[in-house]
Amino acid sequence: MWLRWLMVLLVGLALQAPAEELSAPQLLEKMSQAARALEYRGRLLYLHGNTVSTLELLHARFDGREHERLTQLDGQLAEVIRRGEQVVCVHADRTITRLVNRSSVTPLGLHERLSSSLPVQYQLLLDGEDRVAGRAAHQMRLLPLDQFRYGYRLWTDQESNLLLKSELVDTDGVVLERLEFVSLELQPQLTQADFEVPATLRERALDSLADDAHPSGRVSLKAGWLPDGFIEVDRDLRLSGGERRPVAAATYSDGLAAFTLFVEALPENAGEGISRMGPTLAISRHIAADSAGWLVTLVGEVPSLTGERVLANLSLGTSGASSD
Repeated sequence: MWLRWLMVLLVGLALQAPAEELSAPQLLEKMSQAARALEYRGRLLYLHGNTVSTLELLHARFDGREHERLTQLDGQLAEVIRRGEQVVCVHADRTITRLVNRSSVTPLGLHERLSSSLPVQYQLLLDGEDRVAGRAAHQMRLLPLDQFRYGYRLWTDQESNLLLKSELVDTDGVVLERLEFVSLELQPQLTQADFEVPATLRERALDSLADDAHPSGRVSLKAGWLPDGFIEVDRDLRLSGGERRPVAAATYSDGLAAFTLFVEALPENAGEGISRMGPTLAISRHIAADSAGWLVTLVGEVPSLTGERVLANLSLGTSGASSD
């Protein structure tokens, strides 16, 4: 009798339809949804250049608003706390800076950049299965279709669809930046008290300036060349540095990669140069326009080839007209 029931069970299992396999775009969409909707707490390793840091990340939703807390666990204490659209940066000297209308503070923030659609300059491929932080994961690759941007490797949790690990890689496949959970707790029963801003000695807001407050606010900046898919996504005028120098900034992005151009009146003894920390490129150049000298600095996660070509085709003026 038991043999007959065993045969019935085996036949039944054989007739069951196989589990639906999700495509790479479907996995990417589920990853974006999970990162915004789920409650979780985890610890991450962040490798950037020759630097390794340990971070703690908390995420929850209260009254329909996302709350996040990112804490650096080694070295000097630093935190970023997001409560809806309000973001607070807690510095090691117990001062804080408040920002408004900022996006996710998590270093695994690809879900926001991929929330609408994948830029056509990338190809998305499934790359098998793996394990991260003891959890079964789907592995994907985002391949750039030209040499002007970097690629990504992504690992998403098979249970929750959260992004567990990401790598930013250059055109040779060398890892420039890695972020990965080493532990993850789903539904940790977080409360709003977990996102309270700590007592601080001093508080300041990010200063904003009117465009006519300084000559750099009247700079007409025009990027004569951009990689395919890059558009201007933000432009503002801010105070920067201990001297509180006015600096004009314009940010360009293809939806994944991004870089920002900073323009300021040429400071005394300001040098030119290029540096890199992991995937982050910084290039400074002197540019003359309308009998004035300007220091232009490009900062972003793009290859050197891209940054140099953007600056070589950049034009400045002081007419006050904005770039197209």
